Formats: sequence, structure tokens, C-alpha cells
Amino acid sequence: MLAILVFDQLNDVVYLRCDRKFVRHVCSMAASQGLLAEADLDPEQVSQLDPNIVVQLFSPLVTSQRIMATQFGNPYTSISCQDGTTVVFQEYAGYLFVGVGHQEESHLQRIISITIRLVQLIVGPCVTALKKSEEKSSLLGRMLEAWQTLHAKEQSYLVEAVERLVVNAELSAAAVKSLAAVVDKMKSAKDLTPCHALFFVRNKLLALYSSRSAQELSASDVLFMNILVEASQMKNTDYLEDINLKKATEMPDEKKEDDGIELDSSDSGEFYTIPTSPSFDRNNAYVDDEPEGKIRSCILLLRTELCQLTPHLVHYETLSNGLSLVIVSEVNRTQLSIQLTTLLTGLEEMLSGEINGRGKLVLDACDTALRKSQELARRLPKGRSAERVEKALQQVHFRWENIKRSGLEEWLRSGGDAEVPTRVDASLTSLIDTARSAWRVACLGVSISTAAPLVESVVSMTAERMADYCHFLEVKALRNMTLGCRSSLTINKYLEEFPGLVHFLYVDRSSHQLTSPTLLTDESGDFTNDLNSSAKGTRALTVARVWSMVEFAHTHITKGHLSLMWKDTTFSYAYFLWFEDSGGNPLKPGELDDSINEALPLPGVLCEDFYRSFCIQAFPGMDPNRIRVYELFCVHLGLATSPCVLEHTRRLAATIWEVAGPIDANPADLL
Repeated sequence: MLAILVFDQLNDVVYLRCDRKFVRHVCSMAASQGLLAEADLDPEQVSQLDPNIVVQLFSPLVTSQRIMATQFGNPYTSISCQDGTTVVFQEYAGYLFVGVGHQEESHLQRIISITIRLVQLIVGPCVTALKKSEEKSSLLGRMLEAWQTLHAKEQSYLVEAVERLVVNAELSAAAVKSLAAVVDKMKSAKDLTPCHALFFVRNKLLALYSSRSAQELSASDVLFMNILVEASQMKNTDYLEDINLKKATEMPDEKKEDDGIELDSSDSGEFYTIPTSPSFDRNNAYVDDEPEGKIRSCILLLRTELCQLTPHLVHYETLSNGLSLVIVSEVNRTQLSIQLTTLLTGLEEMLSGEINGRGKLVLDACDTALRKSQELARRLPKGRSAERVEKALQQVHFRWENIKRSGLEEWLRSGGDAEVPTRVDASLTSLIDTARSAWRVACLGVSISTAAPLVESVVSMTAERMADYCHFLEVKALRNMTLGCRSSLTINKYLEEFPGLVHFLYVDRSSHQLTSPTLLTDESGDFTNDLNSSAKGTRALTVARVWSMVEFAHTHITKGHLSLMWKDTTFSYAYFLWFEDSGGNPLKPGELDDSINEALPLPGVLCEDFYRSFCIQAFPGMDPNRIRVYELFCVHLGLATSPCVLEHTRRLAATIWEVAGPIDANPADLL
């Protein structure tokens, strides 16, 4: 059972995604409490879930959580029920994200963290857009489903690192040349700055090309680009997004926000080279009748050095069964996003009362951010979109001036140490909603269909250039790097020099790149490592053992344990995390204690960069950008001794470049 719920400040459901078991569970609880008649418990109606019942059942829990957070500063992180159900809580932008399921608490927390990160990627701080836009909520649902699938079967999403497809120099150069042509041709697009072009082959990165002026594309955003591609191919799902919930909350005029700000909903997010369109069945499964010839596009908010919510227009299409092209272009709204994000941050600090004597500084920062936003809006190319942005910002300015005169300015200039004045509190909440709507108009209300003809020609050109390689790439992706491949001398070296080695995962955490043998599926459906030596033993290496190994290591790294070795009845496992300076000299972290867990995010990079945060904690006063971080998981046959494992680990770390090639020597790698 699994459900993800998002509640607003009034405890109304903004977003709900659940499986059929959750629907049955809720209906059963509702019937036991008299909220639903027994006659209505029809198995055939399992896809129907009344949002009013959800609100009634969860309101006491949500209210209790908010009281614990606001009045006592000690919110719940999770609640365990007698029937084995676990409920976890996280908050973002004033919205409460709730996960309900029978999984381990740590896994539910990761699911909710990924949900929040995807919400930031799709709608930013405007979480209410999920309630008003079926397109946005559907995209979130598909990307969540894609992440769950990838996390369960792909090593790269298990450790959250980019896995490169290992190909020869000729093919790598051809791929980079094709991507360079894509970026060059996209320069003629109006109001867009082409930044990156990527090739993915079955969830592995073949090549990435970035323009010289582009901001660096982070490893987490590369992984999200692949999730987006995978989400477009999702056809069947056991999850439901309540249709009744959306219909009940649909606005009379879909182009109006609560405060009257007009939105542009004319763009569907997809354009086609063939006269067909996608449809959604009642289970929210994406139905794609014509997979070929369709070019999809959407606005995503990527993390860059300038801004945590940088609007980008992403076009993506599958060129063949295995090869996908992604084109990422920056929209000319980055500075607007920076200023409006600064304004929202200041307003939220005021509402929470976390001013701490900085009242005048926060007031001046909000005044400056709003003024710069209006100046930037006036510089936008003239048109309907620019007019909407200016109108939205005028409304924010009008309400901001009114609320300042009503006592906010006086309170802030006095230091803002006391609680928010009662007469200001309600007006401040309304102003934040208006500012979020203005941010949505400015950063998400961008026309995405104007570049359609250009993108179509670019995709056609790229498909023609890569046609000769598609079949080879598809096969290569299935066996990217296997320790039993007799055609590779460097792989054979591992067979000869690492007796007893069954599997390994090596991650360069400075660039978050994974090097690992491919886990293959045998006839029984279990995943095994294709290693000729000790073949009988390696068949016991199922995906469950590898996933369990990584999860076990993650539970210890959050406690500051950087080196681990342990055994089960069949295998010996080892995990090492180490640090080097820019010259390759080892670095020893300072004293770490169990309390470090409270200051760190979950291990990985999709939600937050755990390893950067770890470096800040372990090496205070040192620039984390100058620290190189490496991670290694090893699986040996159970007979392997500890000295043998340690020796293999040292040599593996020193010679891994012979398998994947030196990172700096690969022109496709610009991470």
C-alpha cells in the first residue's frame, strides 16, 4: 500500500496519488466510522475515492502535525500504526506532504523527499498549481511512477549517480558532433538560449553537449531528464490520481487564479508531427497510440549556480527503441525567478516570525526584489505574455504597499522580534499567494509551441545522423560493462587479478558518475552479474542482495561510518567512502558523531547533495568544491578474507579508469 497526499494550509487536499490498496483501506476505515455506507463498498468502484472522506479522515492528524510544528517547534517525522501502516510528514512552501504505506520509514521518507523535489522541478513554490492544472499533476504522477520503476531496477538510481554508456571513441565523437549540431541549430529559436543536448540509451548517458555560455547541468538534473524520458513511455500503472478530486476543485474559469491573475493554458505541453494526441485512461496511465514522431516539451525549473529555480524549456523524443534525445534551453526569465524567489523567501520569513532582529534588512530586500522584478518585466519582449507578467506584478506591488501601511513596515523597522501582528497575519498570507501566482505567470506561463517547427527539423536531422548506430546502441546498453565479456582485454584483467570479486559499484562523487558491471536478468527473472569465474556463486547475487547492500551502507554513512565490511551466508560485502584534495592526496575528516545525521539530507543527490553537505560537516572551513569524494561498494564470494577484500579495493580504485576510460579524456562528458 502506498499513498502520497499534499495538504494546503486549510487542510484541503491539493494532490493525491495512491494505489488501489490504499483506496480499499480508506473506504474500509470510512465505513467503520460511519462516513461511508457498507452498501457503497463495491469492489468495482475501487477507483473512486471521495476527497471529502480523505479530508475528514486525515484532518485530525494534519491539524495535530501543524500545532506541533507551529506552537511547539517539534513536528512529527513519522507515525507507526498497529496494523503496520507508517505515516511520514515533510513540509514545503507551507504545504504538508504526507506519505502513507507499509514500507520502511526510510523508504517512505525518500519517496516524499523525491515528491517534493519533483514538485519544485515542475511547479516550484506554486504547489496549488497541481490542483488547478491536470497537465502538471499528471506529469508529476508519471515522473513519480518512472522514478519508482528506475529506483527498483537501475543501479544508477539506487546510488543516484549518472551511468555512462561505454562506447568507442568514434561513436562517442559522432554522438557529440550530432549534439553540437542540435545546439547550434537551436540558436535561432526566439526568446530561448540553447544550453544542453543529451543522448540517453536505456537510462544510460551516451553523450552530453553544452554551449559555452550555458550554466553547468548538475548530475541530479541529468538524472531527472532521464526520468522525464522514461515517464513519457509509461503505459501501465497501478496508481490512481483521483479524478473526482480534480473535478471537484476545478475553477469555473481555468485561466484565472484565485486573485484574478490570468494564466495562459493554450499550450498543451506537446506538439506533434502526426495528427494524433495522447489520452489518459481512468487509472491515469499514459496512453500513447503513436509512439513515433511525437515531440514532447515542458517547462522545468532546474538548479543552477544563479538560481535554484531556473526556468528551462525541455524538448524530448525517443528516436528509436533505445535512443532518446533531450534538448534543454534556458528561458529568458532567470533574473525574474531570482527576484521573485527572494521576495517569496522574505515574505515567508515574516509569516513564520523568523526575522531574528533582521526586520529592516528583510523589508529592504523585499522592496528591492519587487522593484527589480517590475523593471525586468518591462524589458520583456512586447506581447501577451509580457502584459500578463506586468499585470501580475502590479497586483503584488499594490498589495505590498497596502500591507506595509497596515502595520507591517512599522513592525519590521522595530526589529520584527515579536510575533506577527494579528492585523497583518491574514494580509501577509494573501500576499504570499498573490506573489506565488505572479511567479507562476512569470516563470511557467511561457509559450512552448513557437519553437515547434525548428525542433521538428532538429529532431529529424538528428534521427537521420544517428540511424546507423541505433541498433548497436540498444544492444550495447543491455550489456554496457560485464565482467564476463571475453571481447575486452581490460575486463579480462579483472577476472584474472580479482579472484572472488562478484560485483562492484564505483562512484566518483565529485561528478556523481557510476562505473559498475551490468546486472543481467537470467531465465528466472532474477538479476545476476555476468561473471564467468565462480559462475555458480554469482548466480546467487540477486538484485535484492545488491539493493540491500546499498541500503545497509546508507544507514551507516549517515552515522559517520565511512568504512564497512560484513558478511551473509554467501557473500562478503565492503563499503568505503574516502576523500582527496585536488592533488590526489588523501584527506582525513574531523571527528564525527551520531548527531551528524540530523544535519544531513538522505544519501544521494536527487533531493539534496548529501556528499557536499557531508564535506561541509566533516571539513569545516574548507571549500567543498576542492574536495574529491569517492565511493566504492564491493561484493566478494564468502570465502574471501578481509585482507584480500582490502587489497582488491585499493587496486580497483586505482585501475578503474582502465575499464571506463579516464573521465577527462571523454569529450562527451561535460558534467
